[in-house]
Amino acid sequence: MTHEPGPTETRLAALVGRWQTQGRTREGADSPSAAIDAVDTYEWLPGRFALLHTVDARVGEKHVEGAEIIGWDPAHDAYVTQYFGSDGPNAYEASLADEGGVLVWSMRSQTDRFTGRFSADGNTVTGRWEQLDDQKTWQPWMDVTLTRDTS
Repeated sequence: MTHEPGPTETRLAALVGRWQTQGRTREGADSPSAAIDAVDTYEWLPGRFALLHTVDARVGEKHVEGAEIIGWDPAHDAYVTQYFGSDGPNAYEASLADEGGVLVWSMRSQTDRFTGRFSADGNTVTGRWEQLDDQKTWQPWMDVTLTRDTS
């Protein structure tokens, strides 16, 4: 029995490509704001059922490298991701949905979350990361803009 990619898998095509990521972390009680300069690459895994997302980033003076697998999990009725990188592992539940005519990529783990909105042409994503503080309140963490390399 052969399984073919369905609409939930093909929707991930919106992420495929090489993206230049720019932004800043927010200043915290014990950390200054830091510039973010990264390359995020999303490519299909064999069969086109999931994506491999690789990260090569500078956050201030820190170099961050990692890889993540993103795929649809019908049991969760969501995209699920598993990330491993020099900044530690993380797992997310995610959605990629049209919200009022805007494509929105949202991810949430137990400690952080991201919401990014695609431009009309699909080549820019403007987003915000938030982290849970000790009082279990979401606090702004990073603001980023991803620009797809169209060359």
